[in-house]
Amino acid sequence: MREDGYGALTARKVAECAGLKHQLVYYYFQTLEDLLIATYERHMERYLDRIDSALQSERPLHAFWQVHSNPVDAVLNSEFLSMANHSEAIRSRTTTFGEDVRTLGLEQLEKNFRRPHQSADTVNPFAVTMALTAVGSVLGLENAIGITGGHAEIRQLVEWCIDQLE
Repeated sequence: MREDGYGALTARKVAECAGLKHQLVYYYFQTLEDLLIATYERHMERYLDRIDSALQSERPLHAFWQVHSNPVDAVLNSEFLSMANHSEAIRSRTTTFGEDVRTLGLEQLEKNFRRPHQSADTVNPFAVTMALTAVGSVLGLENAIGITGGHAEIRQLVEWCIDQLE
């Protein structure tokens, strides 16, 4: 999926990558969509574990930022989002996963996030995690396809902002 996109994915290609005969793919997964759903659920579980670990770390915002600005994950996440446009099963899982990640982030960050000089209405964990997720995803996607102009500068700005909040 990372190399050719989910649209080019076939049971034969999956079997070839796994060193199996393609019939075995259908033995374990009745349809290609079943395989994609299982793959997506495994990816979401790993991603959620990484986010949870990041939020438990000594510098949670920095670690959260690192998870969301990873170019390898950005490409795969983009493919899963494309799938969500065409598959109700993936779409519903994506919605649930997205809300779960936000809830987890808010619960963890709200504990030690605000400082007296900050306005709770303007600078709050929800806004910050949304901004980090959005900027990180764009940087990851652009980096994956070779666009890097301005990346060092935006990373420096994000790091500075995070330093102010942690």
